Amino acid sequence: MRNTEKLSNRALFGYGISAAPVIYSYVLILIMYMKYAAVELGASTAVVGTIFLVAKLWDAITDPMVGSLSDRTKHKSGRRRPWLLMGAPLLAIFSIMAWAPPSGLEGTGLIIWITVAVLGFYTAYTIFDVPHMALGAEISLDASERNRVFGVRQSLKVLGMLAAGVAGSYFVGQGIESTRIMAFTVGALTLVLIFGGVSLLPRERRDFQGRGGENPFRAIRDVLRNPHARLLLLVIFIDAIGTGGIGVLTPFVLDYVVGQPELIPALLGLNMGATLLAVPVWIRLARRYEKRHLMLFAMLGSGIGYGLVLLVSPGAWYVIAISSVIAGTSSSCANVLGYTLKSEIIDCDEYRTGERKEGAYFAGWSFVSKLAAGIMIGLVGWALEWSGFDASVKEQSEFTKDTMVILMGGFPLVCYAIGAIAFSRFRLTESEHARIRAELDARATVAAQPTV
Repeated sequence: MRNTEKLSNRALFGYGISAAPVIYSYVLILIMYMKYAAVELGASTAVVGTIFLVAKLWDAITDPMVGSLSDRTKHKSGRRRPWLLMGAPLLAIFSIMAWAPPSGLEGTGLIIWITVAVLGFYTAYTIFDVPHMALGAEISLDASERNRVFGVRQSLKVLGMLAAGVAGSYFVGQGIESTRIMAFTVGALTLVLIFGGVSLLPRERRDFQGRGGENPFRAIRDVLRNPHARLLLLVIFIDAIGTGGIGVLTPFVLDYVVGQPELIPALLGLNMGATLLAVPVWIRLARRYEKRHLMLFAMLGSGIGYGLVLLVSPGAWYVIAISSVIAGTSSSCANVLGYTLKSEIIDCDEYRTGERKEGAYFAGWSFVSKLAAGIMIGLVGWALEWSGFDASVKEQSEFTKDTMVILMGGFPLVCYAIGAIAFSRFRLTESEHARIRAELDARATVAAQPTV
Protein backbone atom coordinates (compact mmCIF):
# COMPACT_ATOMS: atom_id res chain seq x y z
CA MET A 1 0.00 0.00 0.00
CA ARG A 2 1.63 3.26 -1.10
CA ASN A 3 1.59 6.21 1.29
CA THR A 4 -0.55 8.27 -1.09
CA GLU A 5 -3.10 5.54 -1.79
CA LYS A 6 -6.62 6.53 -0.80
CA LEU A 7 -8.44 4.05 1.41
CA SER A 8 -11.80 2.74 0.25
CA ASN A 9 -15.01 3.72 2.02
CA ARG A 10 -15.47 0.02 2.79
CA ALA A 11 -12.17 -0.08 4.69
CA LEU A 12 -12.90 3.16 6.56
CA PHE A 13 -16.36 1.93 7.53
CA GLY A 14 -15.00 -1.42 8.69
CA TYR A 15 -12.38 0.28 10.84
CA GLY A 16 -14.86 2.67 12.41
CA ILE A 17 -17.86 0.39 12.91
CA SER A 18 -15.86 -2.16 14.90
CA ALA A 19 -15.21 0.53 17.54
CA ALA A 20 -18.87 1.62 17.87
CA PRO A 21 -20.19 -1.14 20.18
CA VAL A 22 -17.00 -1.02 22.26
CA ILE A 23 -17.34 2.69 23.00
CA TYR A 24 -21.06 2.18 23.69
CA SER A 25 -20.27 -0.19 26.56
CA TYR A 26 -17.32 1.90 27.76
CA VAL A 27 -19.27 5.16 27.89
CA LEU A 28 -22.38 3.60 29.45
CA ILE A 29 -20.33 2.06 32.25
CA LEU A 30 -18.51 5.35 32.74
CA ILE A 31 -21.67 7.46 32.88
CA MET A 32 -24.32 5.29 34.47
CA TYR A 33 -22.67 2.47 36.39
CA MET A 34 -21.89 4.16 39.71
CA LYS A 35 -25.44 5.48 40.08
CA TYR A 36 -26.91 2.16 38.90
CA ALA A 37 -24.75 0.19 41.33
CA ALA A 38 -25.65 2.50 44.21
CA VAL A 39 -29.39 2.90 43.58
CA GLU A 40 -30.38 -0.40 41.94
CA LEU A 41 -27.82 -2.87 43.27
CA GLY A 42 -27.26 -1.30 46.70
CA ALA A 43 -23.46 -0.89 46.49
CA SER A 44 -21.54 1.93 48.20
CA THR A 45 -20.35 4.75 45.91
CA ALA A 46 -17.00 4.73 47.71
CA VAL A 47 -16.57 1.00 47.10
CA VAL A 48 -17.54 1.28 43.43
CA GLY A 49 -15.21 4.25 42.99
CA THR A 50 -12.39 2.23 44.54
CA ILE A 51 -13.09 -0.67 42.15
CA PHE A 52 -12.79 1.69 39.19
CA LEU A 53 -9.51 3.07 40.54
CA VAL A 54 -8.12 -0.46 40.98
CA ALA A 55 -9.18 -1.24 37.41
CA LYS A 56 -7.21 1.74 36.14
CA LEU A 57 -4.15 0.75 38.16
CA TRP A 58 -4.48 -2.70 36.61
CA ASP A 59 -4.22 -0.94 33.25
CA ALA A 60 -0.65 -0.05 34.23
CA ILE A 61 0.12 -3.71 33.56
CA THR A 62 -2.27 -4.57 30.75
CA ASP A 63 -1.88 -1.49 28.53
CA PRO A 64 1.90 -1.70 27.94
CA MET A 65 1.71 -5.50 27.84
CA VAL A 66 -0.94 -5.55 25.10
CA GLY A 67 0.73 -2.70 23.23
CA SER A 68 4.10 -4.43 23.17
CA LEU A 69 2.69 -7.88 22.40
CA SER A 70 0.59 -6.57 19.52
CA ASP A 71 3.63 -4.74 18.10
CA ARG A 72 5.54 -8.05 18.16
CA THR A 73 2.70 -10.33 17.02
CA LYS A 74 3.56 -12.37 13.94
CA HIS A 75 0.44 -13.87 12.39
CA LYS A 76 -0.64 -14.46 8.82
CA SER A 77 -3.60 -12.10 9.34
CA GLY A 78 -1.42 -9.29 10.71
CA ARG A 79 -0.24 -7.79 13.99
CA ARG A 80 -3.56 -6.29 15.11
CA ARG A 81 -6.41 -8.48 13.82
CA PRO A 82 -5.92 -11.38 16.28
CA TRP A 83 -6.23 -8.96 19.20
CA LEU A 84 -9.36 -7.29 17.85
CA LEU A 85 -11.08 -10.65 17.37
CA MET A 86 -9.96 -11.89 20.79
CA GLY A 87 -11.39 -8.80 22.49
CA ALA A 88 -14.90 -9.16 21.03
CA PRO A 89 -16.23 -12.09 23.11
CA LEU A 90 -14.47 -10.86 26.25
CA LEU A 91 -16.10 -7.43 25.95
CA ALA A 92 -19.52 -9.04 25.52
CA ILE A 93 -19.13 -11.38 28.50
CA PHE A 94 -17.83 -8.88 31.03
CA SER A 95 -20.24 -6.06 30.09
CA ILE A 96 -23.14 -8.49 30.59
CA MET A 97 -21.66 -9.48 33.96
CA ALA A 98 -21.48 -5.84 35.07
CA TRP A 99 -25.06 -4.95 34.20
CA ALA A 100 -26.78 -8.26 34.97
CA PRO A 101 -25.50 -9.79 38.23
CA PRO A 102 -27.45 -12.79 39.59
CA SER A 103 -30.72 -11.82 41.27
CA GLY A 104 -30.47 -11.55 45.04
CA LEU A 105 -26.68 -11.12 45.07
CA GLU A 106 -25.66 -8.65 47.77
CA GLY A 107 -22.99 -7.75 50.30
CA THR A 108 -19.52 -9.22 49.79
CA GLY A 109 -20.70 -11.47 46.98
CA LEU A 110 -22.00 -8.49 45.02
CA ILE A 111 -18.76 -6.54 45.51
CA ILE A 112 -16.68 -9.51 44.30
CA TRP A 113 -18.95 -9.88 41.25
CA ILE A 114 -18.71 -6.17 40.37
CA THR A 115 -14.93 -6.23 40.86
CA VAL A 116 -14.46 -9.19 38.50
CA ALA A 117 -16.84 -7.67 35.94
CA VAL A 118 -15.24 -4.21 35.92
CA LEU A 119 -11.64 -5.50 35.93
CA GLY A 120 -12.54 -8.01 33.21
CA PHE A 121 -14.27 -5.38 31.08
CA TYR A 122 -11.37 -2.93 31.22
CA THR A 123 -8.90 -5.72 30.42
CA ALA A 124 -11.01 -6.69 27.40
CA TYR A 125 -11.26 -3.04 26.41
CA THR A 126 -7.46 -2.78 26.40
CA ILE A 127 -7.12 -5.97 24.34
CA PHE A 128 -9.32 -4.38 21.67
CA ASP A 129 -8.67 -0.65 21.89
CA VAL A 130 -4.87 -0.41 21.99
CA PRO A 131 -4.34 -2.56 18.85
CA HIS A 132 -7.28 -0.80 17.17
CA MET A 133 -5.72 2.64 17.68
CA ALA A 134 -2.35 1.28 16.54
CA LEU A 135 -3.94 -0.10 13.36
CA GLY A 136 -5.35 3.34 12.55
CA ALA A 137 -1.87 4.85 12.67
CA GLU A 138 -0.42 2.31 10.23
CA ILE A 139 -3.34 1.72 7.87
CA SER A 140 -2.17 4.87 6.06
CA LEU A 141 1.03 6.92 6.37
CA ASP A 142 -0.33 10.05 4.69
CA ALA A 143 -1.32 12.90 7.06
CA SER A 144 -4.53 13.85 5.20
CA GLU A 145 -5.57 10.23 4.87
CA ARG A 146 -4.95 9.69 8.58
CA ASN A 147 -7.32 12.56 9.28
CA ARG A 148 -9.95 10.66 7.26
CA VAL A 149 -9.21 7.39 9.06
CA PHE A 150 -9.57 8.87 12.52
CA GLY A 151 -12.39 11.16 11.41
CA VAL A 152 -14.50 8.18 10.33
CA ARG A 153 -13.48 6.29 13.46
CA GLN A 154 -14.54 9.21 15.64
CA SER A 155 -17.82 9.68 13.76
CA LEU A 156 -18.87 6.06 14.21
CA LYS A 157 -17.61 6.04 17.79
CA VAL A 158 -19.75 9.09 18.51
CA LEU A 159 -22.76 7.26 17.11
CA GLY A 160 -22.00 4.50 19.62
CA MET A 161 -21.61 7.11 22.36
CA LEU A 162 -24.86 8.75 21.26
CA ALA A 163 -26.64 5.41 21.50
CA ALA A 164 -25.17 4.92 24.98
CA GLY A 165 -26.11 8.42 26.12
CA VAL A 166 -29.67 8.34 24.77
CA ALA A 167 -30.87 4.74 24.54
CA GLY A 168 -28.47 3.16 27.04
CA SER A 169 -29.07 5.69 29.80
CA TYR A 170 -32.82 5.38 29.20
CA PHE A 171 -32.80 1.60 29.59
CA VAL A 172 -30.62 1.77 32.70
CA GLY A 173 -32.94 4.38 34.14
CA GLN A 174 -35.91 1.99 33.75
CA GLY A 175 -34.50 -0.48 36.26
CA ILE A 176 -32.78 -3.84 36.49
CA GLU A 177 -34.91 -5.89 34.08
CA SER A 178 -34.69 -3.33 31.30
CA THR A 179 -30.94 -3.11 31.86
CA ARG A 180 -30.53 -6.89 31.61
CA ILE A 181 -32.26 -7.03 28.23
CA MET A 182 -30.12 -4.15 26.99
CA ALA A 183 -26.91 -5.82 28.20
CA PHE A 184 -27.55 -9.10 26.38
CA THR A 185 -28.60 -7.28 23.20
CA VAL A 186 -25.47 -5.14 23.17
CA GLY A 187 -23.33 -8.20 23.87
CA ALA A 188 -24.62 -9.86 20.70
CA LEU A 189 -24.18 -6.68 18.64
CA THR A 190 -20.59 -6.38 19.91
CA LEU A 191 -19.73 -9.74 18.38
CA VAL A 192 -21.49 -9.00 15.09
CA LEU A 193 -20.05 -5.51 14.54
CA ILE A 194 -16.47 -6.30 15.55
CA PHE A 195 -16.21 -9.49 13.49
CA GLY A 196 -18.07 -7.86 10.60
CA GLY A 197 -16.03 -4.65 10.71
CA VAL A 198 -12.69 -6.46 10.87
CA SER A 199 -13.66 -8.54 7.83
CA LEU A 200 -13.90 -5.31 5.77
CA LEU A 201 -10.37 -4.13 6.59
CA PRO A 202 -7.55 -4.28 4.04
CA ARG A 203 -4.59 -6.54 4.65
CA GLU A 204 -2.11 -5.19 7.16
CA ARG A 205 1.32 -4.02 6.05
CA ARG A 206 3.65 -6.98 5.80
CA ASP A 207 6.71 -4.73 5.94
CA PHE A 208 5.76 -3.69 9.50
CA GLN A 209 5.81 -7.28 10.80
CA GLY A 210 8.85 -7.96 12.91
CA ARG A 211 9.59 -4.24 13.39
CA GLY A 212 7.79 -3.74 16.68
CA GLY A 213 10.86 -3.96 18.89
CA GLU A 214 11.84 -7.13 20.68
CA ASN A 215 12.34 -5.60 24.12
CA PRO A 216 9.13 -4.22 25.74
CA PHE A 217 11.11 -2.35 28.40
CA ARG A 218 13.16 -0.61 25.75
CA ALA A 219 9.92 0.26 23.95
CA ILE A 220 8.64 1.98 27.10
CA ARG A 221 11.98 3.77 27.43
CA ASP A 222 11.77 4.96 23.82
CA VAL A 223 8.30 6.39 24.44
CA LEU A 224 9.50 8.27 27.52
CA ARG A 225 12.64 9.53 25.75
CA ASN A 226 10.63 10.97 22.87
CA PRO A 227 10.12 14.63 23.89
CA HIS A 228 6.92 15.03 21.87
CA ALA A 229 5.40 11.86 23.34
CA ARG A 230 6.52 12.77 26.84
CA LEU A 231 4.85 16.19 26.70
CA LEU A 232 1.67 14.69 25.29
CA LEU A 233 1.60 12.10 28.10
CA LEU A 234 1.65 14.95 30.63
CA VAL A 235 -1.07 16.95 28.86
CA ILE A 236 -3.34 13.92 28.43
CA PHE A 237 -2.98 13.06 32.11
CA ILE A 238 -3.83 16.61 33.23
CA ASP A 239 -6.85 16.89 30.92
CA ALA A 240 -8.12 13.40 31.80
CA ILE A 241 -7.95 14.20 35.51
CA GLY A 242 -10.24 17.13 34.80
CA THR A 243 -12.76 15.24 32.69
CA GLY A 244 -12.55 11.84 34.39
CA GLY A 245 -15.46 12.48 36.71
CA ILE A 246 -17.78 14.32 34.30
CA GLY A 247 -19.46 11.24 32.88
CA VAL A 248 -20.05 9.76 36.34
CA LEU A 249 -21.32 13.05 37.75
CA THR A 250 -23.71 13.96 34.91
CA PRO A 251 -26.65 11.81 36.10
CA PHE A 252 -26.06 12.93 39.70
CA VAL A 253 -26.06 16.65 38.83
CA LEU A 254 -29.10 16.41 36.55
CA ASP A 255 -31.01 14.45 39.19
CA TYR A 256 -30.05 16.09 42.47
CA VAL A 257 -28.98 19.64 41.45
CA VAL A 258 -31.03 20.49 38.34
CA GLY A 259 -33.89 18.25 39.45
CA GLN A 260 -34.69 16.90 35.98
CA PRO A 261 -33.24 13.38 35.62
CA GLU A 262 -35.56 12.69 32.69
CA LEU A 263 -33.35 15.01 30.61
CA ILE A 264 -30.27 12.80 30.97
CA PRO A 265 -30.70 11.06 27.57
CA ALA A 266 -31.51 14.30 25.76
CA LEU A 267 -28.60 16.30 27.15
CA LEU A 268 -26.13 13.47 26.67
CA GLY A 269 -27.42 13.19 23.12
CA LEU A 270 -26.92 16.92 22.61
CA ASN A 271 -23.29 16.66 23.73
CA MET A 272 -22.53 13.72 21.49
CA GLY A 273 -24.45 15.22 18.57
CA ALA A 274 -22.27 18.33 18.80
CA THR A 275 -19.19 16.09 18.90
CA LEU A 276 -20.32 14.27 15.75
CA LEU A 277 -21.17 17.40 13.79
CA ALA A 278 -17.81 18.95 14.67
CA VAL A 279 -15.76 16.11 13.10
CA PRO A 280 -15.84 17.40 9.47
CA VAL A 281 -15.32 20.96 10.74
CA TRP A 282 -12.03 20.07 12.44
CA ILE A 283 -10.88 18.05 9.41
CA ARG A 284 -11.60 21.03 7.13
CA LEU A 285 -9.83 23.46 9.48
CA ALA A 286 -6.79 21.15 9.54
CA ARG A 287 -6.31 21.85 5.81
CA ARG A 288 -5.62 25.50 6.62
CA TYR A 289 -4.20 25.55 10.14
CA GLU A 290 -1.67 23.43 12.02
CA LYS A 291 -3.12 20.66 14.15
CA ARG A 292 -1.21 21.73 17.24
CA HIS A 293 -2.73 25.23 17.09
CA LEU A 294 -6.24 23.87 16.60
CA MET A 295 -5.80 21.47 19.53
CA LEU A 296 -4.64 24.29 21.79
CA PHE A 297 -7.71 26.32 20.85
CA ALA A 298 -9.95 23.29 21.46
CA MET A 299 -8.46 22.72 24.92
CA LEU A 300 -9.41 26.24 25.94
CA GLY A 301 -12.89 25.69 24.52
CA SER A 302 -13.30 22.47 26.50
CA GLY A 303 -12.27 24.20 29.72
CA ILE A 304 -14.79 26.99 29.17
CA GLY A 305 -17.53 24.53 28.18
CA TYR A 306 -17.16 22.34 31.23
CA GLY A 307 -16.60 25.37 33.48
CA LEU A 308 -20.10 26.64 32.68
CA VAL A 309 -21.44 23.85 34.91
CA LEU A 310 -20.42 26.05 37.87
CA LEU A 311 -23.41 28.27 36.97
CA VAL A 312 -25.98 25.47 37.19
CA SER A 313 -28.93 25.74 39.58
CA PRO A 314 -32.32 24.03 40.12
CA GLY A 315 -34.21 23.94 36.82
CA ALA A 316 -31.31 25.45 34.83
CA TRP A 317 -31.03 22.59 32.35
CA TYR A 318 -30.12 25.09 29.62
CA VAL A 319 -26.76 25.70 31.33
CA ILE A 320 -25.95 22.01 30.94
CA ALA A 321 -27.19 22.18 27.34
CA ILE A 322 -24.88 25.09 26.43
CA SER A 323 -22.00 23.40 28.26
CA SER A 324 -22.66 20.18 26.36
CA VAL A 325 -22.52 21.86 22.95
CA ILE A 326 -19.33 23.84 23.63
CA ALA A 327 -17.51 20.95 25.31
CA GLY A 328 -18.67 18.39 22.74
CA THR A 329 -17.57 20.55 19.81
CA SER A 330 -14.19 21.23 21.39
CA SER A 331 -13.44 17.69 22.54
CA SER A 332 -14.02 16.38 19.02
CA CYS A 333 -10.74 17.97 17.92
CA ALA A 334 -8.51 15.79 20.09
CA ASN A 335 -10.40 12.67 19.03
CA VAL A 336 -9.74 13.34 15.36
CA LEU A 337 -6.65 15.50 14.87
CA GLY A 338 -5.10 14.31 18.11
CA TYR A 339 -4.77 10.77 16.80
CA THR A 340 -3.12 12.02 13.61
CA LEU A 341 -0.72 14.03 15.76
CA LYS A 342 0.07 10.90 17.76
CA SER A 343 0.69 8.98 14.55
CA GLU A 344 3.20 11.63 13.48
CA ILE A 345 4.99 11.30 16.82
CA ILE A 346 5.28 7.56 16.12
CA ASP A 347 6.83 8.40 12.74
CA CYS A 348 9.44 10.43 14.63
CA ASP A 349 10.25 7.34 16.69
CA GLU A 350 10.70 5.27 13.52
CA TYR A 351 13.01 7.98 12.18
CA ARG A 352 15.18 7.59 15.28
CA THR A 353 14.95 3.84 16.03
CA GLY A 354 13.89 2.19 12.75
CA GLU A 355 11.04 0.41 14.57
CA ARG A 356 7.24 0.67 14.34
CA LYS A 357 5.90 0.71 17.90
CA GLU A 358 2.34 2.00 17.46
CA GLY A 359 1.12 -0.38 20.16
CA ALA A 360 3.63 0.80 22.74
CA TYR A 361 2.90 4.47 22.06
CA PHE A 362 -0.88 4.20 22.05
CA ALA A 363 -0.69 1.98 25.14
CA GLY A 364 1.17 4.73 26.96
CA TRP A 365 -1.28 7.45 25.99
CA SER A 366 -4.23 5.18 26.73
CA PHE A 367 -2.87 4.21 30.13
CA VAL A 368 -2.29 7.75 31.41
CA SER A 369 -5.77 8.72 30.22
CA LYS A 370 -7.43 5.76 31.93
CA LEU A 371 -5.31 6.14 35.07
CA ALA A 372 -6.29 9.79 35.41
CA ALA A 373 -9.95 8.93 34.80
CA GLY A 374 -9.76 6.14 37.37
CA ILE A 375 -8.24 8.46 39.96
CA MET A 376 -11.00 10.97 39.33
CA ILE A 377 -13.79 8.37 39.44
CA GLY A 378 -12.37 7.11 42.72
CA LEU A 379 -12.24 10.68 44.01
CA VAL A 380 -15.86 11.24 42.96
CA GLY A 381 -17.01 8.12 44.78
CA TRP A 382 -15.14 9.02 47.95
CA ALA A 383 -16.23 12.70 47.74
CA LEU A 384 -19.89 11.75 47.41
CA GLU A 385 -19.62 9.46 50.41
CA TRP A 386 -17.71 12.08 52.41
CA SER A 387 -20.17 14.86 51.51
CA GLY A 388 -23.08 12.80 52.87
CA PHE A 389 -24.68 11.47 49.68
CA ASP A 390 -27.62 9.18 50.53
CA ALA A 391 -28.99 7.08 47.67
CA SER A 392 -32.18 6.36 49.62
CA VAL A 393 -33.41 9.97 49.61
CA LYS A 394 -34.28 12.36 46.79
CA GLU A 395 -33.15 15.63 48.38
CA GLN A 396 -29.42 15.88 49.09
CA SER A 397 -27.72 18.46 51.29
CA GLU A 398 -26.43 21.71 49.81
CA PHE A 399 -22.89 20.60 50.64
CA THR A 400 -23.37 17.38 48.65
CA LYS A 401 -24.78 19.27 45.67
CA ASP A 402 -21.97 21.85 45.78
CA THR A 403 -19.46 19.00 45.81
CA MET A 404 -21.02 17.54 42.65
CA VAL A 405 -20.99 20.89 40.82
CA ILE A 406 -17.41 21.80 41.75
CA LEU A 407 -16.07 18.41 40.67
CA MET A 408 -18.01 18.51 37.38
CA GLY A 409 -17.37 22.16 36.45
CA GLY A 410 -14.56 23.77 38.41
CA PHE A 411 -12.09 20.91 38.30
CA PRO A 412 -12.13 20.51 34.49
CA LEU A 413 -11.81 24.28 34.02
CA VAL A 414 -8.60 24.40 36.07
CA CYS A 415 -7.13 21.24 34.54
CA TYR A 416 -7.73 22.31 30.95
CA ALA A 417 -6.12 25.69 31.64
CA ILE A 418 -3.01 23.96 33.01
CA GLY A 419 -3.03 21.45 30.15
CA ALA A 420 -3.24 24.23 27.55
CA ILE A 421 -0.26 26.03 29.09
CA ALA A 422 1.75 22.80 28.95
CA PHE A 423 0.68 21.97 25.37
CA SER A 424 1.73 25.43 24.16
CA ARG A 425 5.29 24.06 24.41
CA PHE A 426 4.64 21.34 21.78
CA ARG A 427 7.17 21.83 18.97
CA LEU A 428 6.55 19.17 16.30
CA THR A 429 5.48 21.26 13.30
CA GLU A 430 3.80 19.90 10.19
CA SER A 431 6.76 20.95 8.02
CA GLU A 432 9.16 19.04 10.29
CA HIS A 433 6.97 15.95 10.15
CA ALA A 434 6.77 16.20 6.35
CA ARG A 435 10.58 16.21 6.23
CA ILE A 436 10.76 13.14 8.50
CA ARG A 437 8.07 11.33 6.52
CA ALA A 438 9.91 11.99 3.23
CA GLU A 439 13.12 10.57 4.70
CA LEU A 440 11.28 7.47 5.96
CA ASP A 441 9.69 6.92 2.54
CA ALA A 442 13.11 7.23 0.91
CA ARG A 443 14.50 4.62 3.29
CA ALA A 444 11.61 2.28 2.52
CA THR A 445 12.18 2.68 -1.23
CA VAL A 446 15.86 1.80 -0.87
CA ALA A 447 15.07 -1.19 1.34
CA ALA A 448 12.52 -2.50 -1.17
CA GLN A 449 14.99 -2.50 -4.07
CA PRO A 450 16.31 -5.95 -4.94
CA THR A 451 19.92 -6.61 -4.09
CA VAL A 452 22.21 -7.72 -6.87
